[in-house]
Amino acid sequence: MQIVTFENGPFMVNTYLVYNEESKASFLIDPGSGIQPILDKIERDRLGLQAIVNTHGHIDHVAGVCMVKERFNVPFYMNVRDMDLVESIPMQASMFGVKNPGIPAVDFDIPLNGTLSVAGFDVAVLHTPGHSKGSVSLRINDAVFTGDALFNFSIGRTDLPGGNYEELITSIREKLFTLPSDTRILPGHGPETIIGVEIEFNPFFS
Repeated sequence: MQIVTFENGPFMVNTYLVYNEESKASFLIDPGSGIQPILDKIERDRLGLQAIVNTHGHIDHVAGVCMVKERFNVPFYMNVRDMDLVESIPMQASMFGVKNPGIPAVDFDIPLNGTLSVAGFDVAVLHTPGHSKGSVSLRINDAVFTGDALFNFSIGRTDLPGGNYEELITSIREKLFTLPSDTRILPGHGPETIIGVEIEFNPFFS
């Protein structure tokens, strides 16, 4: 498994390109608004993009979905508990003073827990609500993509629609901090970290 991290857009969101080095099959996690370079890489390196998979529905993580679907004609996976967030993208754009990227159609509902098969990868889905109702973390082998649930020495905001502080703390403790301590955390913003470091040093849990 190869992972390309691309920080982009006015919210500096981390978009992840995950691909198999042998088969060249790939998928995108949380495409933001400034992802043209990573789309060019997909074409240039002939990485067969098969899907878009989102951790949740806030505008910074969804802003590039319509662009990707138009260019590559691939399905969009997201838990439909966040559909109200996707449908409110024009309002979110106005609130944050950014361009309205359009409302993408969700093609497949991600289960809240279980396994998702995409681009040849078995992706373990962990429901980690608190930042939003439908937030999920996506685990592949020794890496977990946490969206805006857990960051390097921080946690996601809970003051936006669908947010709940107590629920987020519980999600992190029960779904993420139970993973092996050397599991890589690939968050929605900022640098990566590992589970053991966050258990010991994250100030929200000390």
